[in-house]
Amino acid sequence: MDAALKNPTKRRRRAGEVDLNSMADEEIANLRIRMAEAAQADVAARSSNPPRPAMHKLKLLPEVTALLNRNSRDVENAIVDPENNLLESVRFFLEPLSDGSLPAYNIQRELFSSLAKLPIDKESLISSGLGKVVLFYTKSKKPELGIKRAAERLLGEWTRPILKRSDDYRKRVLASAEYDPTVTRPNASSQHISTAEAAAIAKARALAPPVKTNRARAEVENKTYTIVPRSTQVAGGAFARPLGASGEDAFRRMKARQQAMAGAKKAGR
Repeated sequence: MDAALKNPTKRRRRAGEVDLNSMADEEIANLRIRMAEAAQADVAARSSNPPRPAMHKLKLLPEVTALLNRNSRDVENAIVDPENNLLESVRFFLEPLSDGSLPAYNIQRELFSSLAKLPIDKESLISSGLGKVVLFYTKSKKPELGIKRAAERLLGEWTRPILKRSDDYRKRVLASAEYDPTVTRPNASSQHISTAEAAAIAKARALAPPVKTNRARAEVENKTYTIVPRSTQVAGGAFARPLGASGEDAFRRMKARQQAMAGAKKAGR
């Protein structure tokens, strides 16, 4: 952060070249320094004794979001330009404070929403270090669920070109495994006990007071599953219709109806 304040990056220009984006570059460079100073002031406020409220980034947030959400391709390219490196100051805004607390929810929500609209590439991520902070938000338990999901979407969008994966949903390759809910998996500890001991354990478990681990109902939790169970349904058959056949039939009927209406209009003339 100190290096960002002492050495603000300036874009090099050729002699005699007309730069139409110089005003935007100056605005971005100025805002970058002010964002770094606001982040440093918030860290100092939380590190003081007694700790003071961290309000500097919140005061600057409307100006930051106004620049990040500006509907101009030239401004967007200037924002993600590694030479301007405004994304480094965005990282300062999203980093946890000195006491381990996350920045204000408004800062997280607005910045993640703005980052999703920017054309961020690999060079911008390397120069700014923003990817590490977004990865932290996907791993930490402190962020709200909506912020966590936004960070996961950003991480997926950024890593897809690096891993050379398509964004087409139909081309996704998912891990699969066989699963039979009727088959009970043997426990390693239950293989060395007798039948009487197993019956006593089952009786004690049935008479135990209800707690979270032995309730006879499914726990409703927000989880993300990455392994797909293999389908046990028999595919195909003598009279099976291919997938999407019903949609094709509806399209053919609609096309035939339009042709009939067009023929009726011509006959009426």
